[in-house]
Amino acid sequence: MKGKVNLKTIIILAILVLVIILSVLVVNTAKTFISGAAADYEPQNLMAVPKEDGKTAVVSWTTDKEVRASIFYGTNMASLLLMAEDIEATIDHNILLTNLKSDTTYYYKIVIDNDNIFDNGGLMYNFKTNASLEPVVTIQPTLIPTIAASSSGSSACDRTTDYNKDGTVNSIDYISCTKGAITPGVSDVCAGDYNKDGVTNSLDRIKCLQETKR
Repeated sequence: MKGKVNLKTIIILAILVLVIILSVLVVNTAKTFISGAAADYEPQNLMAVPKEDGKTAVVSWTTDKEVRASIFYGTNMASLLLMAEDIEATIDHNILLTNLKSDTTYYYKIVIDNDNIFDNGGLMYNFKTNASLEPVVTIQPTLIPTIAASSSGSSACDRTTDYNKDGTVNSIDYISCTKGAITPGVSDVCAGDYNKDGVTNSLDRIKCLQETKR
């Protein structure tokens, strides 16, 4: 009886050992297959190149196997809401990222066949866009032309001009000019022997101005 029990025990143990060995082999084979597939998809020479416009960038890399990949990207690594993808399966990947803001850091991850995710160990790949190239409008100051001083008045009067055209340069000429009674360069209506006494002097002008104001 004891011999039979021992034989059954040995058979059961042998079966258990065989099952364990087969399980290990299956797991290892699966791991090898999965790791091999992941290696085929692993991004190589990964590079993000922001464009000069500050609004786009191109992410490029290669894989050992032709696959169609997607990129999820955004300004918050915990929420990558934007997506771009390959047009077709390829080993040379060049994906254009659009709708970017200038001078901003963007995070992204690569997804292949929905199961293979490459995200830099959870830290996400990243790049920074260029500053905007939009021209800065500079407003040129408007120069206000300098208005020349009036030809009449004290600024245009001097003591060497016979403003009243009476043939004599004296203080009457300068005073009349500075007070605006005479405009330089314009004939004076009160010039000459106004009172007709045969003598041209200041009395002629005084009498003329008095009668003109009436």
